[in-house]
Parts: sequence; structure tokens; C-alpha cells
Amino acid sequence: MIIKISVFAVLALVVFIKFRSELRSLTTHGFYMFFAFESLLALLFFNIDLWIHRAFSWHQVLSWILLVISAFIALSGFYCLKKYGEPVEGWEETTELIKKGIFRYIRHPLYSSLILLAIGILLKNVALQPLIACFICISFLVAASMVEEKENLAKFGDAYHTYTHETRRYIPFIF
Repeated sequence: MIIKISVFAVLALVVFIKFRSELRSLTTHGFYMFFAFESLLALLFFNIDLWIHRAFSWHQVLSWILLVISAFIALSGFYCLKKYGEPVEGWEETTELIKKGIFRYIRHPLYSSLILLAIGILLKNVALQPLIACFICISFLVAASMVEEKENLAKFGDAYHTYTHETRRYIPFIF
């Protein structure tokens, strides 16, 4: 248990260091992402011991399906950001509005991926603490995506506004 707590503390500190500069402003999506990642870590902490418990139960099978889909969406999103977004540095600061690949269907594949990841981890052990952590994580992911939409509108203008009417936020073909 001490190792598990130590690993959690180190990872939580790494997340804090990564987002520390963005914690000063509620108007950046990074502020909300900090809390999303911290609650995702808590969710993982609560459920890691039951990761393969009753491996072929319906909730474990559904969990693995969601985790695989989450990974596919994340990889597709990162690929498109790097290939089509012409990032300044890294992958997040794109200079071009991406409408190809997975971005043709959803505006926020990385948020979709993280939401599916959170639900997949929750299904490992649906209990009160993991349920609360999952709810907090998804709430902050939704808040981060809303702030990022405002950032993208400011950055890409009318083109992004039109794009929002052509695509869905998280799940293609729904609403």
C-alpha cells in the first residue's frame, strides 16, 4: 500500500508540475485539465488492484473494449494533430484548423479518449469513491473542452465556428 501511495503522490506531483503555470487562470483549458488528470489518477488509484479481477465478467469485458477504443481514438487524435495541425512545438499548439482524419467526425478526440478511459477504469470496480472520481474527471474534461472551444474560436475565427456546426464534440453522428 505504501508503494501504491508513493507512486500516486509522485504522479500527482508530475501532473502538478506540468500544469502549474496554467493553474493561475480559469480561462485556460489547462486549469481544468489539471483537475481532470488528478481525478483520473485518483480513479486509477482506487481501481488498480481490481484491474484483472474476474477478467471475463461483463463489466471487465466492457471496460477493456472502452480502453481499447480510448487508445485508438487517442492515437488517431495525436497523429492528426502532428500531421495536419502544423504545431509550433510539441503537438498541442497547432497553427492549422484540423478537419481531416478523426477530426472530420469529432472536434475533441483527445477529450473523448479520456472520457472513455475514465469510464473504462471505473468499470474495473464500480464503487462510491471511483464513481465520484470518474464524475469529477468527466466534469473537468467537459469544462476544459468548453474553454478550449472558446480558445479555438479566438484562434481560428469563423472557420472554427463553421466547423462546430459540421462536427460533434465527443461522439460522431450523435446530436
